Amino acid sequence: MNKTLDGIYLAYMTGEYGTSLGIFIFKDGIVSGGDVGSGVYDGTFAIDETLNSLRGSLTFSSNAGGTTITGANSDLPVSYSTDILLSLPIESVPFHSIETITGQVNVRFVRIRQL
Repeated sequence: MNKTLDGIYLAYMTGEYGTSLGIFIFKDGIVSGGDVGSGVYDGTFAIDETLNSLRGSLTFSSNAGGTTITGANSDLPVSYSTDILLSLPIESVPFHSIETITGQVNVRFVRIRQL
């Protein structure tokens, strides 16, 4: 496991219909986070040393409904999973593009502290 990845990260996120700010913790193959729009993120990851990347699965959930930064709109709670592939170190890339079932999200990570 790549211990240099383990940490707390601020995430600047943009989608077709808006922006958001979140915080994520990457630790021992687990990722967990939340954003200012009441989104909650949970998932797992593994480091691919050959490709110098992080591969994983992330579930986005929101009990509030409303409209996401990708433009998805619902009056009901929402939950969906998406695969992620991030270049390492994740904070050195200007932005990561993540394709979700509701649209593309661009994310810029800033490391707050190592764990």
